[in-house]
Amino acid sequence: MLNKLIKNKPKIHTRDIQLATYPHTDESVIIHGVLKDRRYINVFDVSGEVKHPGIIHHMDVKLLIKPNPLTIADAQAQMKCIPMSECSTTLDTIEKLKGLEIKSGFSKNVRQIMGGKLGCTHLCQLIIVMGQEIVHGWLTHKRKDKPSIPKDLESFKEKDYLIDSCRLWSANGPKIKNLEQAIKARQKL
Repeated sequence: MLNKLIKNKPKIHTRDIQLATYPHTDESVIIHGVLKDRRYINVFDVSGEVKHPGIIHHMDVKLLIKPNPLTIADAQAQMKCIPMSECSTTLDTIEKLKGLEIKSGFSKNVRQIMGGKLGCTHLCQLIIVMGQEIVHGWLTHKRKDKPSIPKDLESFKEKDYLIDSCRLWSANGPKIKNLEQAIKARQKL
C-alpha cells in the first residue's frame, strides 16, 4: 500500500550513506563512511530565512580497525558540506573514538562520546552505522582464507560481537548450532 502512496511523488529529502572496507594489513582494515543529506525543496529555518534545495550535509569518515580485540586504532573525519560553519567544531569528537572496542554496546558508547550536545548528531549516526560495516568488512577480510574451527565455543574469538547480534546469531540460534556441530565434528578427528 505504501508503494502506491509514494508513486509519482517528488522527494523532499534524502539521506545516502555509503560504506566500504579496504584492506590495510593481513589483520587490519580501513572503514570508509560517507553521509550525504539532500533537500529538494525550499524550507524556512527557525529564524524565517529561506534555505534552498541542495546538499545539506556531506561527511566523510575513515576508521582504521585493528583486531584482538576489534578496536578503532585511528580515526579521521571531514565535513565537506555543512549547514553552519560552527558544525566543524564538533570534529574534535573523532579523536575520542580511538581505542573504542567494537563489541556489544558500541552504539551506546559512541553516543556517550559524541552524541547529543557533545557533538554532531549526523556524525554520530554515521559512526554508529559504520559499526556493522566494521564487523562485516573485517570478517570478510579475515575470511578470505579458510578459517580454522575453534576448539570450543569459548575460544571462538568473534563471539563478543556476533553472539546475540541478531536472531540468527542468538545464543540458541542456527549459526551457533552450526558452529557447535562443526566443533563436535572437529573434536572427533
